[in-house]
Amino acid sequence: MIHKKKVLYFMPDPPLRKDHGCRTRALQFLEYFDSRPAFFDVDFVSIKEVAGWDQYDDRAFKHRFPNYGLYVGTIQMPRKNKLRYYFKWKLPNLVRRQKLLSKGSPIQDLTNSYLQNQFNQILQKKKYDVIIISYVTWANLVCNNPYLNGAKLIIDTHDFMTVQFKEQNGFKLGAAFEREIKLLSMFDEIWSISMDEYYLFSQFLQSKHRFVPVMFSQVNESFKVLRDGKKYDLIYVASDNPNNIRSANWFFKQVYPSLPKELKICVIGLISKYVPDYCNVEKHSFVEELHDYYNNASIAICPMLGGTGIKVKVVEAMSYGLPVVCNLRGLDGIPLKFDNGCIRADTPEDFASEIVKLARDIQYRGSIASQSKALFNRFFTIKKGYENLDSIFELPKHISSFNENVSPVVPKRVLDKATM
Repeated sequence: MIHKKKVLYFMPDPPLRKDHGCRTRALQFLEYFDSRPAFFDVDFVSIKEVAGWDQYDDRAFKHRFPNYGLYVGTIQMPRKNKLRYYFKWKLPNLVRRQKLLSKGSPIQDLTNSYLQNQFNQILQKKKYDVIIISYVTWANLVCNNPYLNGAKLIIDTHDFMTVQFKEQNGFKLGAAFEREIKLLSMFDEIWSISMDEYYLFSQFLQSKHRFVPVMFSQVNESFKVLRDGKKYDLIYVASDNPNNIRSANWFFKQVYPSLPKELKICVIGLISKYVPDYCNVEKHSFVEELHDYYNNASIAICPMLGGTGIKVKVVEAMSYGLPVVCNLRGLDGIPLKFDNGCIRADTPEDFASEIVKLARDIQYRGSIASQSKALFNRFFTIKKGYENLDSIFELPKHISSFNENVSPVVPKRVLDKATM
């Protein structure tokens, strides 16, 4: 009889919204576990306040993963009983905060005593074989926790957090990096979405460290023809995080004026709120599926002036065989830095020039598109991703995967609110 691995997976964001790369990654892991029902018994933990988890997120999750346990914790304790509020939440959190400040911790701890109590109650109800935590900022949920019962601890880093905090007042590189490494070292296994961060962290950590990339379906039909006659010359997909906002402003203020106005540009995602109205720019804050948009585009762009991890939308564009024009930061996490389907252009002049060259030279565009598809097939397919995870969890070989071309049905209200 097969022993099902009991997995507790913590990710603070609602995974079914799919409007950020981190949520796409969480959904991919959940779908992997769901494709192996004989081997995994999964409970998922999220946080209400992080992205405003609501009834639609709840309904979407239970509809898509009816066999998973779902816990949505909260970091805000109700104030109905003022005495209880003070002694159970405010005072313990004050002590916790002062303790961290006394250590000079530059990496923010997003947990608190109220959330910790909820998490501990989950651990006391069930003995888990594996606990996966997303982000080092939530690492204290399990660090030195007395209720782990021998569970294997895995941290999915998502980002190099030292870089994320570099703009804060009083930031000290050495202290921040040392704290991040110390937190990561408390886990049995570290996963990096970025090959760059895999190389960096593995230099300092004795725990088992793995490159666990993002993964997408292979989209073969879009690569059969070079893209003359497509509806869009450029496609730009992004969320509205601060790095994306700054990068979009750079592109539309410094690059866009140098582009031929006959180029048709499609902007998708919450970043569209920050894009001015232009006659040749089509904006979509919310779309149900990206397939038709990518399939009707010639070139993807990823202006990116900051950030860490990997740019998930770069990989997604590669799955469609699109050449990508990006800055240096757009290459973060990509295993190969050259001949990879991405054209690096760091100045506004070079960025515009490369776009024009790709748009006008079909032979050049075809060669870069071939590199894009080749890199994707080498590292980022669902087949390779599932084989990697099967190996990590020591599952038997030759397990059949689910049909990756079938999209899960999600309640319409969630699709309406989902951004790409």
